[in-house]
Amino acid sequence: MIFDDSDVKIFNDTKNSDTFDEVSVISQMTKNRSNGNSQKAKDLGKALAERFVDEPQLLKEIEAEVGEIPRDDNTMYQYKVLLIFTAEYCINHLLPSPLLSNTAVNALYDTVKKKAFDFYDRLDDAAEYSFYYLAVRKGNDIPAGIGVSFAMLCGKDKDEYYEKLGKKLFQVANHEIEKIIESYSFVK
Repeated sequence: MIFDDSDVKIFNDTKNSDTFDEVSVISQMTKNRSNGNSQKAKDLGKALAERFVDEPQLLKEIEAEVGEIPRDDNTMYQYKVLLIFTAEYCINHLLPSPLLSNTAVNALYDTVKKKAFDFYDRLDDAAEYSFYYLAVRKGNDIPAGIGVSFAMLCGKDKDEYYEKLGKKLFQVANHEIEKIIESYSFVK
């Protein structure tokens, strides 16, 4: 009897190359905890969320930069979604490590969940982020792409006013969030 062993799998005890270096992650966690970065990331996420849920103050600050924002329910919701997206975008691009970015983003969402549960619950089920991520991935003119997505999500597809508003909201929020992140003086 001759066996065809072409379909026999041989167990290989080597680790998958896709696995991460656990020792390195633990080392990073320890370093970030001891140099204060972990606490700064938590504080940053919480502070950004608290700013976003204080709607009257937030509107006052943003409208000083972009002009009056329409107050209908959908536009206000999309406005907040765009701000949360922009915060996450900035956090992921400006913090010194993905580990710290995850810490800050988790604190951001935990705080939004505690302080504005209805918004968080609606956001958790929403697909808006995917349109903003597509604009970022295209990469040619991110603010303009964000503006187009904002207008479409507000139900104002191809409306120049809403496209400009979304673009300006992203630019202003991006600039302000960058300044806030810089103020935390993360150790690199």
